[in-house]
This record gives sequence, structure tokens and C-alpha cells, in this order.
Amino acid sequence: MAENLTQAIKRAKDYVSKLTSDNISSSDNIDLNKVWQLDNSYIASSTVSGLVIIDQARAHQRILFDDAVKSFKLGISSSQTLLFPKELKLSSTKLSTLLDILPFMNKIGFTIRKLENKSIVLESIPSDMPWGDEDSVISKMLNDFSTASKKDFSNETLIALSFSKRACIKHGDVLNVSEMIELINRLFGTDEPFITPNQEPILYQIDYKEIKKRFNELGL
Repeated sequence: MAENLTQAIKRAKDYVSKLTSDNISSSDNIDLNKVWQLDNSYIASSTVSGLVIIDQARAHQRILFDDAVKSFKLGISSSQTLLFPKELKLSSTKLSTLLDILPFMNKIGFTIRKLENKSIVLESIPSDMPWGDEDSVISKMLNDFSTASKKDFSNETLIALSFSKRACIKHGDVLNVSEMIELINRLFGTDEPFITPNQEPILYQIDYKEIKKRFNELGL
């Protein structure tokens, strides 16, 4: 596992190095006046040297992860109160897991209250978490934590990894222009805008030379 992780990190660093050399070091290098969504999954725009395509789910995952890590470090989080608190019923195992990680959940913006039975009441969620999928996000986070290897990461990192993966914008989610621009700007405000916390590439650039080369190969 350690060898695979080392190889993934090396590939990610090489990828980041290439992107940086291609002058995509900030959102200033992306034409925010010309952004569009592809297949409700990717954000495309032009740059000085070509086109850039951003995976919207991976971009939001990076944003959520960095925000969660900052919340743990600074002890400051931002929440949005649910208009109608949600009561969720959990199995004994999941309830036990939730109680173990509840202090960490609170630190990133969740407000959860335990009832007398095997139920909880969800009163608020992190401010950047989309509405409507709270039950699934919490259930999957509990599964992630219970099956994760505790020796490889701290509890804070495990929570940040799981939350960012489960609560992020998904492929298929429709974004308007303002939302796409905000996502791009926030992405380049993170520490690692080119790779996800799991070392997956977030964006892909196609330079104009490559586009021209492809057309020449087709004889066009």
C-alpha cells in the first residue's frame, strides 16, 4: 500500500509540475468570461495557451477537504441551519461510530443531537454542503470511518477525506455560470488546486499546438 501511495504521489507531483510550467498557476490564467459546462460534469474554459477542462466533482472535493482541515486547525467552522431538523434512525453500530466521531463532525459544521432511542436529529450542516442529501452523506461517512485504516491517517484527516468525497458536487449536477466561476476561483485558492486529496488529477489542459497536431494527423 505504501509503495502504491508513493507512486501515486510521484505521478501527481509530475502532473502538477507540468501544469505549472504550462502557466495554469491561478484562475487569472483562465478566461472566466468564457466558461461552459460539459455533460453536466466538467467545466471548460480557454487559457492563453489552449483549453482547460476541470472536473467539477474533484474540484469541489479539494475545496471541501481544505476547508475541513482548516476548521480542525483553527477551531472555526461555518454552518447552515436546516429549516426543518431531520431525524435519522441508525443501527447500533452506526450510532456507536457516530458518537465516536461526533466531536470531529461538530468541528466542520454539523450540529447533531442524540435522542433517547437509536435516532439522531440533524440541526445544521456545513455551509458549503449541498442540501437534500444529508442522510446519504452521513451514512456513507459512518461507513467510511468504520472501515478505514486508522493507522494510516488521523481521525481529522479521515473525516476530512470522507466528508469531501461524500458531500461534494457530483457529476450530473447542473451549474450556472456564476457557480462555475466561484468554483474555479475557490479551487485556485486551495493549497493543491491540481490534485484531489486522493492524488487524482482535477483538471486537464489541451494546448493549441496539440489541437493543431491532432487535426494535421487527420489530414484536415
